[in-house]
Amino acid sequence: MAITKKIVHKIFHSKLLLFGEHIINKGAVGLAIPLEKYDGVLRIGSRRERAIAESNQAIETLAHYIIHNDRLSGVFDTNQMLEDLERGLYFDSDIPQGYGVGSSGALVAAVYYQYRKTKKKNYVVNELKNDLAELESHFHGKSSGLDALVCYLNKAVLINRGEVADTFDMPKSKNEVLKLFLLDTRLERKTSPYVNLFLEKCKDKKFLSTIENGIVPSNNIAIESFLSNNYVDLMRSVKIISQLQLDFFNEFIPKRFHGVWLEGLKHNNYHLKICGAGGGGFIIGFAKADADLSILLNGYECIEIMKF
Repeated sequence: MAITKKIVHKIFHSKLLLFGEHIINKGAVGLAIPLEKYDGVLRIGSRRERAIAESNQAIETLAHYIIHNDRLSGVFDTNQMLEDLERGLYFDSDIPQGYGVGSSGALVAAVYYQYRKTKKKNYVVNELKNDLAELESHFHGKSSGLDALVCYLNKAVLINRGEVADTFDMPKSKNEVLKLFLLDTRLERKTSPYVNLFLEKCKDKKFLSTIENGIVPSNNIAIESFLSNNYVDLMRSVKIISQLQLDFFNEFIPKRFHGVWLEGLKHNNYHLKICGAGGGGFIIGFAKADADLSILLNGYECIEIMKF
């Protein structure tokens, strides 16, 4: 008689692509960090509850995807996975869906951790990313694996030319200078339409030149400045990115937020940038550590993430 393995209640946090949205494939470096505000964990529950039933069904489709994938089927314990699904397996998560913060990435990380037959202690990080990408492609058609990798490792990931350049724990700052926050647009969106829009806009020579000569260099300097605690250059670069996104990525910013975006650029109290694909979900913001966001962003739902 087969022994039923217990579900390991390991928590997987969401992620935030801090820099590199849309432009990683245009020569930009990308930096994704864990977003510990939201998380998810595999559990067993009653499929009579609607939310549990929906999650259970989503995992079941992933299980069948694995079963019909020649390579993955031999790597994962799908028999155990199907047995757990019968018992009411679901992903208990508060990660917003359609917000670009890794709801599917966290689920993939949890499934990988729970059901991979053998867990490598000395893994090659790019091989791990590729394994996770193959799993997450079930949800997105094609995945880089970056989201799931950040969720799995719970570490910041620096990516360059599609490969992981470094992984590290987020540094703790003694002298807090800036704060990172999110604005909630209250708009769910899908990634693919905005990816396609970006690719279409890249056919325009002026737009592509702005990407290659303006946003990419500013993005790379922002990451370098963030990693070296050079917050003056960081805010200078973020402001350039914010202005160029307002000018050239207008359709990626919900209209209700155009005014508050411009206010930040005018007064330098804060600066906003697209989060992930844009078009909704969250908007990323940077401000001075002592800034009172309840006053500066009155009327908007603001979530403080960290100070550094």
